Amino acid sequence: MSQMMRAIQMDAFGGPDVMEMREVPVPEPGPGQARIHVAYVGMNPFDAMARSGKIDFMPITFPFTPGLEHTGIVDAVGEGVDDTLVGKRVISRSSFGAYADYSIAHNVSLLLMLDDRIDLKTGCVYRGCSFTAWHALYEACRLKPGETCLLHSAAGPIGIMGAQIAKSDGCAVIGLAGGPDKVSFAKGYAADHVFDYNADVWVEDVMAATNGRGVDVIVDGNGGPNAAHNIDLLAPKGRVVYIGATAGPMPDPVAIPTLIFKNISVVGMNLAPIEDAPGSNTDRTIIENVATGVWRVPITEEVALEDVADLHRRLESRQVRGRAVIRVGGDP
Repeated sequence: MSQMMRAIQMDAFGGPDVMEMREVPVPEPGPGQARIHVAYVGMNPFDAMARSGKIDFMPITFPFTPGLEHTGIVDAVGEGVDDTLVGKRVISRSSFGAYADYSIAHNVSLLLMLDDRIDLKTGCVYRGCSFTAWHALYEACRLKPGETCLLHSAAGPIGIMGAQIAKSDGCAVIGLAGGPDKVSFAKGYAADHVFDYNADVWVEDVMAATNGRGVDVIVDGNGGPNAAHNIDLLAPKGRVVYIGATAGPMPDPVAIPTLIFKNISVVGMNLAPIEDAPGSNTDRTIIENVATGVWRVPITEEVALEDVADLHRRLESRQVRGRAVIRVGGDP
């Protein structure tokens, strides 16, 4: 008889209620694969998007188990995989399936070894948000020391890590967050100013904070109605990068004459094709700052696997601050 495990599965796209806890056989790793005893899963918006049918760039077949960004310990490997990998603490960010006691890493070359100084809970969160923030600021927007950046969703994990990264480089940071609680939460990190984007005067507040000049860099993963103000908020030679649209549609395209007249740039970024490799200067810098606590990873809550549907509801209603984590097996 096959060993059984818990798994959250769904048979069709839909709302959080399509996810069900089931008892299923523990999967066996195939050639080039590894099996992970899952410890923690970061509540990544990609999981909610996959659940609701909004992802078309990764294969989804039913029954489907969400859970993309996770940590755990390798407990078995398939044919052709070095068995010294067994027992290693790893980060997996390339395969869904972590809302379960065991997941399969379909390509072991994409597994990341977790630094000994970083615990499994922090490990399931820090890399995605830190690398996204870093690459948005430096690769997409070419942030320079002393510039001013504006971060949408300043109470979210990318906004919080971006604020700390930019401040470490001597930049001024302005954040936008929705509601007094999120504003207060974001102020506990590195931003110089945090304004409530639900207030009618937030655009004026941003301009006043820059003495009317505007900002040099804007990182926007929200889209929605607030994105329409980005162009007006840019200083000459300013850059805005779009990394997502969790709050609504993207703004209308910017007319080329506007780009010319204002001397500005509009870019987009998808982390996966440009992410710096393990062992790179970027990788070492981020690990060192996280491991030593210079940059604080905003893990705000830990929920049990059984409560994941409620967490999805709260995420989609924008009630989650920082990053929530799902405890599957926890720390051994």
